[in-house]
Amino acid sequence: MIESWTREQSVQRLSFISDLHLFSNRCNVSEHQDLIEHSIENCDLCVWGGDLFDFRWSRVGSESKSVGRALEWLEEWYEAFPDTEFVYLDGNHDAHAAFARELVKWSDERSRFQCGLDCVRVHDTLLLHGDVIEGKGCADKFAEYRGRWQDKPVASQIASNFYDVAIAARVHKAAALAAHRRRATCIRLLHWMNSQPEKATEGVSRIVFGHTHRRIEGYRLRGIEFYNGGAAIRHVPFMPVILEFD
Repeated sequence: MIESWTREQSVQRLSFISDLHLFSNRCNVSEHQDLIEHSIENCDLCVWGGDLFDFRWSRVGSESKSVGRALEWLEEWYEAFPDTEFVYLDGNHDAHAAFARELVKWSDERSRFQCGLDCVRVHDTLLLHGDVIEGKGCADKFAEYRGRWQDKPVASQIASNFYDVAIAARVHKAAALAAHRRRATCIRLLHWMNSQPEKATEGVSRIVFGHTHRRIEGYRLRGIEFYNGGAAIRHVPFMPVILEFD
């Protein structure tokens, strides 16, 4: 599950950006456009950390329109930074079969773009979406969790309206605070990491992840530093994670 960075270009500075939830009504990425752009500038590698697009709650229209719009969005960033490598990590909201198929085709024609990954290791750092915590460290349970998201249809207008009310009432923020407490989340990530092959995790000192919508800036637990950029959704803090390597 953990893929090591093996490209010729060495990475001295990277940006990790996740949980934009584009296409959903709760997304406020337009407020962070400059911030995202500045975070990618002067980076060797940009890691799109999953849930960039929200196909479950997409208001774009048909599935094909949402997928097409997603690829157009990725293309804009790819062209804007011709010296930057890009990695796309799968999340649960964009674990969408039609998108995955088209993304692979699109990526095959772009030498600086990798996709189909759940976790990438760069030097001493693991980067992943973070929904592995939903599987409680068990690969089968995680696969089952992701599979449920892959099969979810686009929400109806009625369901979307109810969801919008919940967002306006900040129910989503309270739910994230209750379900993803910092220390408990980091312990679950450590449990997952320790279940991976030792060769893939030996020497890891940092874990960067998304999914929980809770910002974490260098929280240290059991010798590992944890980072999370939050989410570009209403009422939630957001800040891309930028790391530098010696």
